[in-house]
Amino acid sequence: MKTPVFRGKLIEQILSRPEPVIVLDAPAGMGKSTLLGQIAERLDVTLHIAHTPPAEGDGIVLWDIPPYGTPAALPECYVTGRRRIVIAKRPDSELIGLARATAYQRVYSLDPEALLISENEARALFGADRAMEILRLTGGWPLIAFREGLIAGMEEFLMQEFLENVPNDELVDLKLLIAGAALPARQRNNLFPVASAGSDGTLHFRAEALAGVLDSALDAMIRLRLETPGNVKSIAEAYAHRGKVVEAISVFQRAGFHDDAFEQFNKAGGLFFLYFHGPAAFDQVLSGFPHSYAHQSEILVLSLGLQAVKRGDVSRARRLLLDRFGEQINDLEAVYDSRSAFSREFREFSFVLMIFEDHQFNEEMLARLFKLNAEFPGDEHLFRGSLYNSVLEFYIRRRQFTEAEDVAQRAMYHYEAAGSPMLCFYISLHQAMIGLLQGDNATARKHALRSAKSLAEVPFETPNDMRLQKLVDACIEYESGRAEPLARFLNSEIDEFTHGEIWPSLMEVTLHYGSQAMITHFSLVAARGFLDRWRVYQASNQAFQEMVNIREAVVLQHANRWTEASTRLKVVGLEIDRDRILADPDGLASLTDRDDIGLTLAWLRQILHEQPDLPQLERAIVALTGNLRVTDRQRLSLSIWQALIFKRRQDLTGARAVLLRLFEHSARLDSIAPLAEENVFLDELMGNKRISEFLAASSPARQVIRKLRDSGHMAPVSGIGSELSRRENKILVMISEGAANKSIAGMLGVSEATVKFHLGNVYRKLGCKTRQEAIGAARAAGIVN
Repeated sequence: MKTPVFRGKLIEQILSRPEPVIVLDAPAGMGKSTLLGQIAERLDVTLHIAHTPPAEGDGIVLWDIPPYGTPAALPECYVTGRRRIVIAKRPDSELIGLARATAYQRVYSLDPEALLISENEARALFGADRAMEILRLTGGWPLIAFREGLIAGMEEFLMQEFLENVPNDELVDLKLLIAGAALPARQRNNLFPVASAGSDGTLHFRAEALAGVLDSALDAMIRLRLETPGNVKSIAEAYAHRGKVVEAISVFQRAGFHDDAFEQFNKAGGLFFLYFHGPAAFDQVLSGFPHSYAHQSEILVLSLGLQAVKRGDVSRARRLLLDRFGEQINDLEAVYDSRSAFSREFREFSFVLMIFEDHQFNEEMLARLFKLNAEFPGDEHLFRGSLYNSVLEFYIRRRQFTEAEDVAQRAMYHYEAAGSPMLCFYISLHQAMIGLLQGDNATARKHALRSAKSLAEVPFETPNDMRLQKLVDACIEYESGRAEPLARFLNSEIDEFTHGEIWPSLMEVTLHYGSQAMITHFSLVAARGFLDRWRVYQASNQAFQEMVNIREAVVLQHANRWTEASTRLKVVGLEIDRDRILADPDGLASLTDRDDIGLTLAWLRQILHEQPDLPQLERAIVALTGNLRVTDRQRLSLSIWQALIFKRRQDLTGARAVLLRLFEHSARLDSIAPLAEENVFLDELMGNKRISEFLAASSPARQVIRKLRDSGHMAPVSGIGSELSRRENKILVMISEGAANKSIAGMLGVSEATVKFHLGNVYRKLGCKTRQEAIGAARAAGIVN
């Protein structure tokens, strides 16, 4: 060790003090003994090193008190001030008599900061180039500043010389400082010189070079302390006091104090722990409870169920409940009876689980749920908000958007009162999805901005929620004509996305936008592959399977694969079919179920392509348009179909009026995707010069038309498709699906000779000689996929 003989100014300061007792009270490695040695050399006196006090002398006496022992009392001659003494000691060495001398104002205690190497000293010792770096790494602690290469072997030293007598709460502080936490300083702390209080009142880590070895020493010391049961609680409480709940619970769990760990878990949110501490913390804490212990606790079983739901494994969540509570949980009458033996917390979670299972509810069940909400006190914001959140999903499924918006606002009130930005994020995201389902892209964007703001306020990493936000943002961009963000999401994020928590309403949005983007910007194969992925994900959910089948039929229609689409529609396991629609078109006004309405729309699109002149078709479209459960987005499709019927009846005035209202409405809502999804029929309408020129006179309509064409959703004004008649186009689509002339004649209600006549016109207009050449030309032009 290089002796710092340069400390002459500090020696002068010490020797010039008028107090008879000078105390150098500082931790190990601060250079106290070296400094006393320099003073002894300067004064030519003997340095006394012992636990016993030095003999009384005529001049100044130097006493260096060694560690690991109890020093004798300070002699009376120094207490009374008859003799002078300089004492070097550690803070944990209690010297009897020193307090009395202090009370008599005969003691000067040197500020330990004065023993740190100053900038000027560092420059003199290490040179200007290295001085600042050494001070940054060591905080000026002489022990490590002067001993290059010593740090790696200091773990044992730090444990014995520095950490041995550090209180449990300060050991915890050091651990957190090394982890990068900025901690409020305690009134008492022995962390100097490793850490010190800054001007802002918080503790800051000083000796950066020690971080790794000190962290290892702290781990070893804490493990050693935890072998004594009395230390477990104080260490855990120190973590909890600093807001480190996960660490506090883990301390209890490692020591086998599971009741204390569970108590801390409940204090930190219990069932709602996830929303305040994040998924990683939630997983870590739950994994620390033994299975046998967790199985006995209702709260822990429900928490494990929530964990399974968040991972997208709803069936596991159901199995956890069955294992803990038995088969009676499947008896909804018993669970939600007014005299139910099940706790209100269980009943709420059971409802949440049924929402994820896309369970069908009736109004009576909904009334029971609102009664359940009344069982929670008004200030139980988390439980009340969560019930409203779950009912929100129910209303979205039922297309009761006014009621959905009401419960969304109620849930938001409770979540804001509970101070949970993560739960507020979910509500805003639901509201954004309602906007998308309604075709109101402007409102969806407004709520998506709010959800992004809430997500930014979440104090922990939550990757799946970030993907939810990214998906909704991409869908909003897709609505306004920008497909690239959604295509990028589907390419890079979808694998991780399918393994997380996905609510039924989000599944619906994902299926709709994902399959539409795939068929429009990639291929039919890509779109069907996308849907098949979701079939596997929800293999046991029959309602979800029907939703996927309906979407596949719509995708096939979009690709002009009408025969396959009809086949797919026929296997959907719902009561709605072509015959029922045509037998009672007016009855469509009373449909209430989401999937019944979705299937009806798909069948109407199919009928419009195959038999557009059926008199029941317009009645069905009008009836469904008046259905209060049909979304505004779906009404946009119905309006296009109505306009097409007008056009085919040569009622161009009616067609133009419908389309003008439709296009101006789309411009106002910044939403063109619903129009793009009807491109098969919209191309025919816009191919009429009198219609397209009429719409082009309106600035908002012109803006929508430009967006549709720029984004590839609408065919250009010219092209081979525009050269073919409607019947020729239809025959071209049929032969591309493999239909023979006889089959085509039967479907169109004409003779085979007529079919051959139309085929001849198709070949001539496309410049082809064979059926295969015509199909190839049609695919190259995008008429069929």
